[in-house]
Amino acid sequence: MDETTDSAVLSGVSSAVPGARPPGGLRERKKERTRDELAAAAIALFIERGYDATTVEDIAAAVDVSARTFFRYFPAKEDVVVDFLRAGSVDVSQQLALRPADEALPVALRAATHHWAEATGERATHLRQLLDVLRSAPLLRARFEDERRRKMSSIAEIVAQRLGVDPATDPRPQLIASLVSTVIGASIERWIRTGGSLADHVDAGFDLLESGLPCSGADLAPTAPEPASAR
Repeated sequence: MDETTDSAVLSGVSSAVPGARPPGGLRERKKERTRDELAAAAIALFIERGYDATTVEDIAAAVDVSARTFFRYFPAKEDVVVDFLRAGSVDVSQQLALRPADEALPVALRAATHHWAEATGERATHLRQLLDVLRSAPLLRARFEDERRRKMSSIAEIVAQRLGVDPATDPRPQLIASLVSTVIGASIERWIRTGGSLADHVDAGFDLLESGLPCSGADLAPTAPEPASAR
């Protein structure tokens, strides 16, 4: 999986847990419990066996329901992953929309992305397992590429509002959103390879953007991200 797909998986769909929906009546709670059980069983089987090797019948049997019952809750098995990751998630675009209107755009973008990274990093082990599942499933990668484009479009719209420009004629909002996506994707890749704090990797990416791109390797020596405690 490339960086853009990883960012799609995590940039707005990464801190989900079963049971994150508000309580309702008894019948609704039973439906939500069944849905959560199906989602949890599916994720566990995808991690254990692989996405393609897991059938809808396998997922339904793990919860002791029929495949027909499964399809009452999810149109297809890939929708389990999408729904599971979206529920209760921290969304970069939503966080950006909540930033003060008079805050400088670079500060707002960094803060919104940092907030997402902190929430995502708290579930590191589980999310790395899910990324492994997604790497092996072309259909899921395609779904999350669509998700990435949708997320970047939302960020671009908010950036355009903050700049007071029309994104249909001004290229800057889309360019800025693409840079945010690149920082997220590169940070995830580095986090997976080297560990540490995802939020620190994100901050290091924004440090690079704000300092300007180097003209040669001598202009910027590679450094490890500064620990959060030292900030």
